[in-house]
Amino acid sequence: MNPELETVVLDGDRSIRSLHYRCSAFQEDHSWHYHPECEVSFIVTGSGTRFVGDSVEPFCANDLVFIGPNIPHCWVSDEAEKQNEMIVLQFSPGCLGDRFLDTPEAQGFKTLLTKAQRGVQVLGEDRFRIKKELENIAQSKGLRRLSHFILLLDQLCHAQQVTLLASEFYMADNSEFNAGRLGKIMEYVKQHIADDIKQTDVADMVCMTPQSFSRFFRATTGRTFVSFVNIVRITEASRQLVNTDKDIGDIAFDCGYSNLSNFNRRFSEIKACTPSEYRKVHQSLN
Repeated sequence: MNPELETVVLDGDRSIRSLHYRCSAFQEDHSWHYHPECEVSFIVTGSGTRFVGDSVEPFCANDLVFIGPNIPHCWVSDEAEKQNEMIVLQFSPGCLGDRFLDTPEAQGFKTLLTKAQRGVQVLGEDRFRIKKELENIAQSKGLRRLSHFILLLDQLCHAQQVTLLASEFYMADNSEFNAGRLGKIMEYVKQHIADDIKQTDVADMVCMTPQSFSRFFRATTGRTFVSFVNIVRITEASRQLVNTDKDIGDIAFDCGYSNLSNFNRRFSEIKACTPSEYRKVHQSLN
């Protein structure tokens, strides 16, 4: 299904939106949605499944994530959980001024925004320090509120234990990955996703020998070309599993897998679940 656009309405005298709500199920309040604002969400109580881009993971109390602009997301509470509570902060990346991100002091936050295109989960003790600033922001006004907001950004930037949620190619169309040779490679793989993609053909396309191409690709992306192709194929398969009613075998074939067993194995390696399980858990968003 396609995510819905949420319109974030700010109070007239505030540049950031602070929410603290309780409900019997998070999905009753917000289904699969996105918005152009950044979001920091902290789970006070509750458990279930968290969806961020193409990431599907369980969540429980003290789960904290930072989500960049326009990334679809949703929390689906377990049926047994009737007491669910969340603290949310929403703000525009430019809420501190158009030139804020160009200042030397803001470069750490600028880097964090790039990571947030995939969603960032914060682990460890940093979660509770960030939670405290979320509470301080909710209880403050004026410059004091703004100072707590900047402290929160600083703590996000310096969090020691973080995990990126969506796959590395989920937001590739909006990243610097589309520049130069890597952009050509990505586009070629996407256009030929159902075909037998040969590394020698791609190397020739970017005017490199197979050996040079192999070294270049691993040095640039940190993975082999074969691994990269599998991730792109499985990312597309995931999209089709969620947005279409096509048979799993047909999706596997459309994404370049002539052998269903091989498709299921590759899918489980990358997504940690079977294609049918992935489709089923996304259907719970309806």
